[in-house]
Amino acid sequence: AVSVLAHYLEEEGLATTVVSLVRLHSETIRPPRSLFVPFELGRPLGPPNNHVLQRKALEQALGLLEYDDGSSLISDFDQNNDGTKPDENWLPPATGFSNLDMSDVTDLAQRLKNEIETLAPNYTLSVKTRGRSPVGIAKLTIDEIAKHILSFLDGPHELSPREDLSAAMVLRFSVDDLKAFYTEAASHGGSPSSWQLGNWFWRDTVAGQILITLRAAAMDHSDKRFNIVGSRFLVLRIWIDKLNL
Repeated sequence: AVSVLAHYLEEEGLATTVVSLVRLHSETIRPPRSLFVPFELGRPLGPPNNHVLQRKALEQALGLLEYDDGSSLISDFDQNNDGTKPDENWLPPATGFSNLDMSDVTDLAQRLKNEIETLAPNYTLSVKTRGRSPVGIAKLTIDEIAKHILSFLDGPHELSPREDLSAAMVLRFSVDDLKAFYTEAASHGGSPSSWQLGNWFWRDTVAGQILITLRAAAMDHSDKRFNIVGSRFLVLRIWIDKLNL
């Protein structure tokens, strides 16, 4: 959509440059100028808190404004500096991942509760250090978020904790908040790459396994809302591929 909009803006005399996360889109729509970056969807300038890398991406994208030869220019960001270098000193938080029985909802609820309580101190410190938090779009407490997500293990329902949103939509926002909570907590005191955090969350946490299970349940479910939210928004596309889901 941004690449298409660039054409209209250029026709009105406004020079544009686009940061592209999907090269095929740029090659198909051919905006006047685009910088293809190798970052994850949702992170067009790279991992959070890496100000040097983010500035470099911005400078390269804005630098394309110097070119105006009438054709579509697709420039590649420096692939050797994509923000995925691991922090060798980072130790992932302990979790209750081992020996999970995904059919035992009561046990899963207790393990998820324990996992959240383990991460909570680091999350609190992270918020204090950064002065902000990405958690909050569901407008629920972390315990309410966990409870709502777990409720879908028994199948879709319409018992929403918010009057203004359907249960399925609250599920989507709750999942976003849960992942943000885990990421913020795990990042405190270190600089793990997005791949380190992703591997830890999707492979070694109770929360990650619950979301993977919910996605599988939603894939071919007849409930349309649950199917859409569960199949599209619970697990990022890149991790669906990496985990062979």
